[in-house]
Amino acid sequence: MMNLIQSDLYKLRKSKAIKILFLIMWIAATVVALVSYLVAQGKIDQELSGPLSGLTDIMMVAIVGPFLAGVYICGDFDNKTIHDAISSCGISRIVVIISKAIVYYLLVMLMLVPYAVVTLIAFATGAEFAHPFAASVFLSILANENGLDLTPLVFGKMLVIMIVMLLAYASEMTVCVLLSFLFRKSSLVIFIGFGAILVLQILGGLGSKSDVVNNILSYTPFSIGSSVLTMDAGTDVILKAIGVSLLFCVWFLSITNGIFRKSEVK
Repeated sequence: MMNLIQSDLYKLRKSKAIKILFLIMWIAATVVALVSYLVAQGKIDQELSGPLSGLTDIMMVAIVGPFLAGVYICGDFDNKTIHDAISSCGISRIVVIISKAIVYYLLVMLMLVPYAVVTLIAFATGAEFAHPFAASVFLSILANENGLDLTPLVFGKMLVIMIVMLLAYASEMTVCVLLSFLFRKSSLVIFIGFGAILVLQILGGLGSKSDVVNNILSYTPFSIGSSVLTMDAGTDVILKAIGVSLLFCVWFLSITNGIFRKSEVK
């Protein structure tokens, strides 16, 4: 498994597309923080900031996540890398799934690191920031509605909250791992993945009219957002978010293994 992971990480480090996408994420995170600052200063109306909500972390992960799954995982189906690993090297299918998922999770979390770094830097300036995009955990921290000072304890709590949110986002993308091994076509994974992730994020964040749906989503990472992971969140809330995220990964990867095990690798 480690050889597969190391091989994939090496290929991704050399990928120009990944580097360009990472740069775009830095730009998006910076723009979101800047808009938050300008809204707080009264230089931009909050209504005018609406069109830029597509640059927030919650929207960008819904776009970038399926794209990365389509390019990275489906790409390995196209170039026969997965076929060779199973047929020629004798690697089990579950090992292939887990190794691909681990690298994919790391990739998704890496793409969201700019939001965490920009948030920390902006918070450290002591400037006033607004919270124009309610669904973003990073902007919720940046808005600092509790008026917290940047003490070592607060800094540590911020890091924990942001790392847990990165884990939750990576866990959400397990849906795209399942779609990748099911369809094996990048176009389908990108299209269906974006729609599925977006709908689940909306239902998880805003709630559904169905109590059954709400109860189900409460046990998924889609229920973890700015209303849950706040600077007031207790240890129990943070641990539950971690547990829900990890269990969701295990659950969906198990389903993926069941589907992939019965399919033919061409």
